[in-house]
Amino acid sequence: MKIKPCLSRFQDFITRLFSSIPKRNLLFPLIFFLGSLFYLEIITHLFIYHSIDGKIIYPIIFAIPMGLFFTIITGFFSRNVNIIIMWLVTAISCLIFSLQLVYYSVFKVYFSFQTLGMAQKAISEFGDDINNAILSNLLPLLLLMLPLLVLHFMIKDIFLCEKRKFNEQGILFVGIWACHFIALLSLPVYGKADYTPYDLYHHNKVPELTGRQLGVITLTRFDFVGLLKDDDLVLVDSHKETINTPKEKKPIITVSPTPIPIDTSPNIMDIDFEVLARNEENEVIRTLHQYFASVQPTNKNKYTGMFKGYNLIMITAEGFSPYAVHKDLTPTLYKLTKEGFVFNNFYTALWQTSTSDGEYVAMTGLIPIGTRSMYNSRNNLMPFALGNQFNLLGIESKAYHNHTYTYYERNETHPNLGYKFKAKGNGLILDTDVWPASDWEMIKYTVDEYINEEPFHVYYLTVSGHMNYTFAGNSMSYKNKNLVKDLPYSSEVKAYIACQIELDRALYELIERLTHKGIIDKTVIALSADHYPYGWDKENLDELAGYELDPNFEVYKNHFILWNSSMKKPIVVDKPASSLDILPTLSNLFGLTYDSRLLMGQDILSDAEPLVILGNRSFITDKVMFNSNTGEVINLTNQEIPSDYVRNINNIIKNKFNVSKSILNNDYYRYIFPNYPEGFN
Repeated sequence: MKIKPCLSRFQDFITRLFSSIPKRNLLFPLIFFLGSLFYLEIITHLFIYHSIDGKIIYPIIFAIPMGLFFTIITGFFSRNVNIIIMWLVTAISCLIFSLQLVYYSVFKVYFSFQTLGMAQKAISEFGDDINNAILSNLLPLLLLMLPLLVLHFMIKDIFLCEKRKFNEQGILFVGIWACHFIALLSLPVYGKADYTPYDLYHHNKVPELTGRQLGVITLTRFDFVGLLKDDDLVLVDSHKETINTPKEKKPIITVSPTPIPIDTSPNIMDIDFEVLARNEENEVIRTLHQYFASVQPTNKNKYTGMFKGYNLIMITAEGFSPYAVHKDLTPTLYKLTKEGFVFNNFYTALWQTSTSDGEYVAMTGLIPIGTRSMYNSRNNLMPFALGNQFNLLGIESKAYHNHTYTYYERNETHPNLGYKFKAKGNGLILDTDVWPASDWEMIKYTVDEYINEEPFHVYYLTVSGHMNYTFAGNSMSYKNKNLVKDLPYSSEVKAYIACQIELDRALYELIERLTHKGIIDKTVIALSADHYPYGWDKENLDELAGYELDPNFEVYKNHFILWNSSMKKPIVVDKPASSLDILPTLSNLFGLTYDSRLLMGQDILSDAEPLVILGNRSFITDKVMFNSNTGEVINLTNQEIPSDYVRNINNIIKNKFNVSKSILNNDYYRYIFPNYPEGFN
C-alpha cells in the first residue's frame, strides 16, 4: 500500500468530519493549542520523571491561559499572516519543550534562557555531547514534534485562520485572565508550606521544583521575567538561633603545665553593620547591612592558622565521584582520601550552570543565583576569594585550566578572583590536542612556573573527567583503556574510571615534584568536585557505587580532600558539610583575614552547627534531612526536634539564596570595603 494516497484519504476524512462544525475560526485553533500544550507538558514530564502525580494538574491548568493567548495572536491579522504565526508559535513551543527535555537528560537541571550568551560557544565546544544527547532522546523528541504534524494536516482545510471579530478576541482575552485567576485560586490545594505549588509560584521560584510542579510553561515565563527585572531583596524571619545556638562553655580544668589557651573569639573583621545601615540610603544595601548585623559568626578554633605560611594548591576536579577511588587503580586519590582531614559527610550540590557554578561556590563561598553567577561577578569586588587573599600577602596567585581559556569567560572571571590565569589558547601548551585534554600534562607543564616561588597559591581546574564517558567520546578514557579492560563493569563505567585515572596520574606527578623539591610538608592540597557525573543515567552511577544510591541526597555525596603530608594521623570529621564551606574553612586554616558573617558557608572545623544546602533547596543538618521535592523530613537523631525547626531552616536557606543574589547583583562587598584592600591583613 502506498503511503501518500493513504495520507490524502485520511486528510479528506478529517476535513469532511470537521467542516460542518461551526466556529472553525475560533474553536478549532483553541482546541489545537490547548491540546498541544497539555500534550507537551505531560510527555515532557513523563520522560523526565518517569511518573505522574496529582500535581500534574498545575502544568495543565497554567497551559490554558497560554493556549488562549496563542489563539488570540493567530486571529489578529490576515489569513496568511495568521498561518505563519500559528506555525511559528507551535514550532517554538515544541522546540522549548524539546530543549528542556534534552538539557535535563544531560545536566539534570532545566535550561535557563538567561544563559543564552554562551549557547553558541557551548554548541561549538561540545557539539558531540549535544549530538549524543539528541540521539539518545530521539523517540521523545519525535513525540514532542507531533503537534507540528497535526498542524500540517489541519491548517489547510480545518482552520480558517481568518482575522477574527473584536468580540471573539475580547472573549478570549477575558478567558485568559479568568483561567489564570482560577489557576491561582487552585494553588493552595497542597497547602502553603515551603516548596508547595503555592510557595513556588508566589515566593521561591526554584527552577527544578517549578518545572516539576508547575510545568515548563510557567518555568519559561518566570525565566523570561527574570531577564527583564531583578527581584527585590525580601528576607524572612529565620530564628537563626535554631542553627548556631551558642554552646554552654564547659569549665576548663587546668593541669600542670598550663596549656596555651585556644582563641575561640568570633572570626570577624572590624565592621559595624548597624552603623552602616543607619547611614545607607539604598534600601537593598541597607537591608543587607541589617541582615549581616544579625548573622551569628563562627568562632576561631584550635585549627585556626594551622597552615599559616604554607603553600596552597586548590583543585576543582571535573565530574569527580568518590566511587571512582580505587586502591589499585587510583592509588594517589586513595591515599589522599584516607589521610589529612577526612570528611565523611561531604556533599557537592548540582547547580544551574554546572561546572562554572561549582567553581563559584567553592571559590567565593556564595550561592549561585541560577544563571552564570561567576560571569556576572567578573567586575565585582571579591575580596575573600583566595586568589585575592594570597595576593595581599605578596604571593602571586596562579590558575590553570586544560581547556579553552575563554570558555565561561574565565579569562575575565578568574583574574577578578586574583589569579594570573593560563589555559589553552593563552599560554598553556600541551603535548596532545585532544578532547578532553590531559590533567597530567597540565600539571607536568605548569609546576615549574611556581615551585620556586615559595610560598605560593595555585588553582587548577581539571577537564580529563568530562563526559562523555565512552572510549570513543573521552580521549583520556581511550588512553587508559587497557588499565580497566578486566574490570567487571559495563563499558561506560570502565570509561569513567579510566578518565579518572588521568586525574590520579596528575596528582602523583604533582606530589612527586613537590617531594623532590623538598616542600611537600609545607604544601596543602585541597581538592573537590565541581559536580557529580550528571551526564550519566543513574543506573551507571549505581553500578559504579556497587549499590542503588539514594537519588535525593546520596548522589551528591563526595570527597573533599584536604591533605598535608606532615599530618601524621588523619583528622576525621563526621559533621555534614558541603562545597559552600570550602572557602571559610581554608581561610581559617591559613589564618587569612575574613569575616565569617559575609559568607554563606561556614568553617567546617568550627563549633557551628552544620547546614548542607543542595541546589533544589533540600538540606541536611546534624538533626534532619529535608527533601524539598516531597516535603519528607528524615530524623537523624533521637532528640526531639522543635516543631518549627524545619521551617526555620528553610527560612535561613531562603535568606541565604536571596542575600547571595543581592551581593552579586549589587556588588555589595564594594560597599563594605570602599577602600579595598584597606582593612585586610
